[in-house]
Amino acid sequence: MMDKQPLAITPSPAKGEALQGFILRTSALNGYSSPSKIFAYAEMSDNEARSARPPLDKLAPLYGRTTESLIEAGLDYLDETTPAKHLPVMRHAIPYMYTRSKNAGFCLQCVQEKGFIESFHELKYALACPHHHCKTILSCPSCSSPLNWHRRNLTTCSCGEDLSAHMPQNIEHPAMLVLLGILHAKLMKQPLPHDEMRALGFSIDAIEQLSIQTLLSIIYRFGLFNQKQQPASNEYEVDWQALQTTAEVLSDWPNKFHDYLEAVHAPTANLNLSGLRGQFNSFYESFFKNIDQSSHLQFMRDAFVQFGHQRWRQASVHPKLLSEAALNESKTHGMGIYEFSKMIGVQPATARKLIAKGLVQVTSTELNQTRKLIELSPQQQFTFAEGKRLSLKTAAQRLDLPVEILRVYRARGYCQAKYLTLPIELFHEKDVEVLQQDLMGDCQLQKVFVDKRHITMAQIMRMKVNADVKATFIVDVRNRAITPLGTLSEMPSGLVFDKFTTKRHLEQIKQRLNGGVSFEAAIESLQTNRAGLLALVNTKALQYQFFNSEMTLVENTLLSFSDQYISCQEVANLKSLTVRSVINLCQDLGIHLYKTPQADLFKNEVNWIERSDLVLLGIDQFCISGLFEIAA
Repeated sequence: MMDKQPLAITPSPAKGEALQGFILRTSALNGYSSPSKIFAYAEMSDNEARSARPPLDKLAPLYGRTTESLIEAGLDYLDETTPAKHLPVMRHAIPYMYTRSKNAGFCLQCVQEKGFIESFHELKYALACPHHHCKTILSCPSCSSPLNWHRRNLTTCSCGEDLSAHMPQNIEHPAMLVLLGILHAKLMKQPLPHDEMRALGFSIDAIEQLSIQTLLSIIYRFGLFNQKQQPASNEYEVDWQALQTTAEVLSDWPNKFHDYLEAVHAPTANLNLSGLRGQFNSFYESFFKNIDQSSHLQFMRDAFVQFGHQRWRQASVHPKLLSEAALNESKTHGMGIYEFSKMIGVQPATARKLIAKGLVQVTSTELNQTRKLIELSPQQQFTFAEGKRLSLKTAAQRLDLPVEILRVYRARGYCQAKYLTLPIELFHEKDVEVLQQDLMGDCQLQKVFVDKRHITMAQIMRMKVNADVKATFIVDVRNRAITPLGTLSEMPSGLVFDKFTTKRHLEQIKQRLNGGVSFEAAIESLQTNRAGLLALVNTKALQYQFFNSEMTLVENTLLSFSDQYISCQEVANLKSLTVRSVINLCQDLGIHLYKTPQADLFKNEVNWIERSDLVLLGIDQFCISGLFEIAA
């Protein structure tokens, strides 16, 4: 590729120039009718040519440059560090859903002044130019088609229409122009327009903290609620209204935000519930639960609480949410079961059991006919079970097993925890004692001569074998699928096995795990139940295989399904809600639920959500893993 003759005219990338715009500009300078000739000369495949980020290593020789020099010049590129479903735009990883890279528009005046198309216009909400106060040209006035990159030059549509002959529409919306200026500055990593922000009442300190991804997410969420209130006729109107609403809400902060809550969400507030969060549940869940960099939205959360405490005054506000001054004025000291369960790090059902068993001392106060508030002393101590809570490292030391192997043992769902700890990520010493007893069994302490015929557990744990295989071996020892000959010590590391039998057993585990995932591990990974898993198998969403008469799931099909869908149960766990509450929230927000086909054959219906819809529920996809990972 490096011996290719460079093009006749080889321009240099401009600062902030879109990669596809740079290719189009090069094509026009060389007299080509479209960039397709450049892609063909670079020997790109159809997929590479259609990609939002054509490979720089194939473009570089056409410019007589190295790939590294194009990267240093500021052109965007995809590599293994780019998160899935994200697009690099000026070195920011932007979720695809916030871009329009394949049909990016441009500001005519910017192109006429600078001679290139900025990466800014690859953003979904770059609907106007903050510098020239005019709308972005996104489609051809003649053929009405969205602009694509395969055209003759920067200002000519693929149909041949001269776009420079059409004057763009001016806009007069100061707050929207300031918001667009903020987006542009964050993308280019430039100082924000403080003077304009200050003049319109934007919170400078708060917005300085926002990443561009979080700001785009905020705009998107406001657009969702706009659609619920008054559906727009097309995608452009949806995006325009989202931008406008966000600009208005963020200006004159927090007064305009309070006006928005009162006008849009207060009329549908659930007054059957007592708490502010419950009454404005859909807004709270979408904006304040589990989203990436949620600490950056503290300014909005504080304004939300201020609205409830000072203007709404029809809901109880938990003391933890109130400022110290407001707390001194407030007489509300109760919390609901969901807030309580989240505070102690367990599921609501577990919290109810703890209260019922008297392990947690609370006072329930009737607030209305439908809800009880739990009153809890800040000094309340929780005794979930007698005994110490152990860290992973301490538990491994007690068992004399490697930390990494015990971590995999737990991650794979092999750990049998019967005693509750707080936080629940810790080990209870009784569970560790039970595991040690199960591993040791009735092995007699004896002077076993370890030679070529024997091998100890400690030696097995040091073998160059996959950690998942070792963790599974521990399970088989615990269940006596392989039996120790004796032990050299009172610790599991001293257990002695026949070397030939052990090697054969490890090989069987390797084959069993090779390309296969046990039902138990899949249930843990997908956060579903056995009925839901079988329904996925029966409908061929997941495929299975047999090895040594044992049925396992084909790992690739599990990876593919898990990458696309997430169970309502897992979402409920992430948001500390019940599954029914998640389903109701999805219905409120218009999120399609994928119900496992043939689920009626089982007692429990299993619902799934597309991961691309998680943002609607206040969960950013890059906060959680979409894949089932086999520990290595």
